[in-house]
Parts: sequence; structure tokens; C-alpha cells
Amino acid sequence: MNRNPYRPEIVGTFCIAPVVLGIETWRRWGELASPAALDDWLVFLAAMGVATQLARRRTSAPFLWVFVCGGAWFLFCLSLWGSIYSWDGGDPSGAPMPVVLAFKGVGVTLTSWASVRAIRRVSGRASSEKNLYH
Repeated sequence: MNRNPYRPEIVGTFCIAPVVLGIETWRRWGELASPAALDDWLVFLAAMGVATQLARRRTSAPFLWVFVCGGAWFLFCLSLWGSIYSWDGGDPSGAPMPVVLAFKGVGVTLTSWASVRAIRRVSGRASSEKNLYH
């Protein structure tokens, strides 16, 4: 059986997404009842669901992966911008703002990389892969 070409994305999602969700839940612990905390959970569930479909080699999964990566990138960018905008207000967790901004900057970088990689794979421009599942 051929190795799944999406293995780095699958392993990365199952390793990184729970950690990010845990950190974001800890940061917003006092706001969990508000709808503002719902976006983290929705992106987490979508990422885990699509990664599971990638692991099962579903043919529509690469296209869904583009949307999940783009959505995660969008939310990280909004979150980073919101933290920069409210620098004086501090973080709900009480963590120093440079640490929070560094965490969100890493998130923007990782989701940017994942988005570009996903788009390149779906458009057929990724290395020499003609058919991603064969």
C-alpha cells in the first residue's frame, strides 16, 4: 500500500491542533460561555474531521483541506490583529503580550504554510505528484 501523501498534514493536525485548542481554551477560560470562544472549537473540529478524511483517502478531502487551512489562517490573522489592536488592554489569560503575539505569529506562519501547500497540491503544482492518492 502506498504511503499517504498527506501524512505530514494528518500527523501535524492530530499533534498540534489539540495543543493549540488547549492553549486558546486556557487563555479564554473566563469567556467560554460567550460565542467568541466558539470559533476555536469549530476550526478544531473541522480540522480533525478533514484530517480523518485525508487519512481515509477520501477524494473530496484535499479540497476541504484548502478551506480548513484558509479558515484557520483567517482566524489566526484576525486574532493577531486583535491582540495588536488591544495591546494596552492585556490578554485575558494575564500572559505577557509579547508571548501572546509570538504564539499567534507562529500560528499565522504555520497556517500560511499549510494553506499554500494545500492550494499547490489541489491545483496540481506540487512536486511531481500527478494523482495524490495513487
